[in-house]
Amino acid sequence: MASYAERCDKTSRLLRVALSRLVDAGVDTLPALISAVDLCRVLQLLPSAEAEANSATKAKAAAADWAREKQMLSAICSKEWGDGLAGDIRRLLWVATQVRERFSLDNWHAINRLQQRLQRYSAAAEALPPVPSDALAFLDEVLLTSSSLAGFAMDNMTRDDGWRFLIIGRRIERLVFLANTVAGFLRLDSTRAAGSLEWLLELTDSIITYRSRYMTQPQVLPTLDLVVFDEGNPHSVSFQLQILVRYLDNMTRLLGGPREESMRSARAGLQAFDLGRFEGLSFSQCRTCDPCLDLALMLGDISLAAAALSDRLEMRFFSHVGDVSRQTFAS
Repeated sequence: MASYAERCDKTSRLLRVALSRLVDAGVDTLPALISAVDLCRVLQLLPSAEAEANSATKAKAAAADWAREKQMLSAICSKEWGDGLAGDIRRLLWVATQVRERFSLDNWHAINRLQQRLQRYSAAAEALPPVPSDALAFLDEVLLTSSSLAGFAMDNMTRDDGWRFLIIGRRIERLVFLANTVAGFLRLDSTRAAGSLEWLLELTDSIITYRSRYMTQPQVLPTLDLVVFDEGNPHSVSFQLQILVRYLDNMTRLLGGPREESMRSARAGLQAFDLGRFEGLSFSQCRTCDPCLDLALMLGDISLAAAALSDRLEMRFFSHVGDVSRQTFAS
């Protein structure tokens, strides 16, 4: 439940970042749009550039901006692309029905509203081709519901084992997303364009904090400090590691078993990284420089460690009735 809720939230944020720049696209915003679309491809929310190049029909049928628009709208609700965001929302709704007894009435109303909004958007998209403004409105509604679900969990749920797993699941999913996002961002040449650091801060819900703290245009060192290393920022990589270490230790104390060390090691490695290597670096001019590549590699390892942690927790604490493949693996 927690993983799907967080996945829907982060996918919606990334698609909103890209679509909003598509709507406002002009001479100054087009480079930022291209970099946002490139990151969507890296995170497999859109078809790869190679897949697009191999489609001769698509290349001949429309200009590049129209193709981007069609792909981003398809990423929201399209059977051709794994059902896109809508598919994850439906999986979230199904999982929610399996743990219905743990939700308050207000929490369940929020889930029902999300289902109704998805049904309306899907019906409208089938009747007429969706437009970016309608898609942005739908993404805003998804994010509003996501915030409501997170708020209900913090305010209404009893602090039992189910709640602890909900928090751990959200933090793991957010950690994987943030680590992969920043790693992909650092590796892409297109993100060196003007406006890219700004949308990265917007994507990580850190733009207001950055502006109030630095009162300057986004620069690479303070941006990375905020979205990767700042343990006080709930949307940073370090914050997720900090919370996971705390909750995993508490879970070991309450439920027994060996202590999880993977997140502790990842946190120590990140704390040892010399952020000063980015001092004086002109992000707009660097191309796959050593500090960017080294940090991207470390974040990639953290993402893999978090995914492996999720699998271990799933196999250890969750039953898989009727799932023969998992039962065989667990044995």
